[in-house]
Amino acid sequence: MIQSKLSNATKLKLLMPLLYLVVSILFFVQSWPKEPQPHNFVGAVMTLMAFALWIIARIQLGNAFSLAPKANFLVTSGLYSKLRHPVYYFSILAVVGIGTFIWEAYMLLPVVLLVVLEYLRIQKEEKLLVAKFGADYLVYKKRTWI
Repeated sequence: MIQSKLSNATKLKLLMPLLYLVVSILFFVQSWPKEPQPHNFVGAVMTLMAFALWIIARIQLGNAFSLAPKANFLVTSGLYSKLRHPVYYFSILAVVGIGTFIWEAYMLLPVVLLVVLEYLRIQKEEKLLVAKFGADYLVYKKRTWI
């Protein structure tokens, strides 16, 4: 069973995406319109799928995850066999889903800010990974989609 293999630190690091998931579900339940539009369904499904994939990525990252980039070891299996930074990508997708559900122009600002923030985090992490793992990381980078 996956849960028995997770360290206590990894379980603790899953609290934030799980909390976001619960809050999102409560938001969708509370604000679901009486006459839903296609964007409501698309946004809710997109958000819930993004959170599920975000949680899977966190589990697969295991003890390699940290809030500040550290690069203790390279994770190249599971979602990480195709995506170098799935936690960042799925957090963006979740916010895009919420924006799609709400379907208001003011949601563009948080989405753009999050994309910029995550882009900067990815750039910082990429430099650290290249410095730590060198050619191994560059080979891995060529094997992944993004």
